[in-house]
Amino acid sequence: MDKTGIERRVADQVRVVLPTRPVGEATLEQLQDWLKSTFRGENQMAGFRAQVLAEMTRRDGTHLTENNLREKGLRPRRKARSEVETAVELEELPEISEGLRKGQIPYDNARILAEANQRGEIDETELVDKARTQSPDKFAGTVRRYEQQRSEDDGMSRLEHQRSRRFAKIRTAKDDGMTVLYGRFDPITGALLETALSQKIVELWREEDPGARRTPGRRMADALAQLVTREETDEDGGRVRGPRLLLIADYDVVSRELRNGRLGDGTPIPVEEIRDLACQSDILPAIFKGVSQPLDLGRSRRTASPAQRVALVARDKACVGCGATSNWCQAHHIIPWAAQGNTDIDDMVLLCSRCHHKVHDDHWVVRRKPSGNYHLKPPPKNDRPTSARRNPKYRNRRSPIKQRK
Repeated sequence: MDKTGIERRVADQVRVVLPTRPVGEATLEQLQDWLKSTFRGENQMAGFRAQVLAEMTRRDGTHLTENNLREKGLRPRRKARSEVETAVELEELPEISEGLRKGQIPYDNARILAEANQRGEIDETELVDKARTQSPDKFAGTVRRYEQQRSEDDGMSRLEHQRSRRFAKIRTAKDDGMTVLYGRFDPITGALLETALSQKIVELWREEDPGARRTPGRRMADALAQLVTREETDEDGGRVRGPRLLLIADYDVVSRELRNGRLGDGTPIPVEEIRDLACQSDILPAIFKGVSQPLDLGRSRRTASPAQRVALVARDKACVGCGATSNWCQAHHIIPWAAQGNTDIDDMVLLCSRCHHKVHDDHWVVRRKPSGNYHLKPPPKNDRPTSARRNPKYRNRRSPIKQRK
């Protein structure tokens, strides 16, 4: 009998063995034991999944493994990426990995240690006992203090370390479509940001009607928005252009009115808002397939023109591979320029840097659906990288992922 077929059927039949007694008939002590068992089982499954993900990454590379996790585990893109990165890093932490597989260490604690090991090699033997006994909130503080103690005592060295860990992110919340901005900064930069915000907040507070004041949170949001989006002036007091926002609307020739107002990613906005913004900004008409904005440039230039960029955002809205916002995307030639590809609108798509690497380094290809939309397709199995070392993400790691014998 086919052994592979047997293994597949066994995998399909894996189930968690649960108590047969109804929960309502159990004693309080039994309920507490059952609850403890669920935690242990959850940790064991997470440990086994981490092993599976690390092995899949070794064989297929990071991008395909993340895609697999997103499709089969219905994981969001960021969570899938985090799980794969944690799984790979845990291979360098055998004691933590073993504790996770035995159900003794929570997955969140293992993830915290994996992230710390990415920032700088740690001695897991000093932390493994605390990883077994502390909650993730407390353990995160323990690891943070451990990292600080291992760094040099000199204040400048610590500041440099903090600056090396700075980051900021901006994303769109899936539940309500709001934009979420957050970040971490070293103390000096943080103090400068706080000072600038505080001054702007006081300025807004003084301008407000005392009988209709904003909440502190809304006032801070408005202060941050004004500081970031304000227009600058040059030394002579002249106007320097601020950020340019791409707005798209259809023009009804019959009624001579704008309709269907939207942002570049397709988010609908009221047409009245477009009219208000039009009074404050320059208007750049984009006439698709018309004579005033040529969208097919052939071999006359290698990079997309501003008009083509507008058209690509209007058509693709985001990265055709992962959905990353168009602000982070580049115009990619479907037929490479070096292979005599043209800089034409139908031969270009929006790709973020990460998906661009998929195409150029991992042999993914751009395909067009019957609907006209573009998407990325993974390479055939016999053309996939045989090791995660082929992936640019791992070229600068402290040590390559070892091939299992």
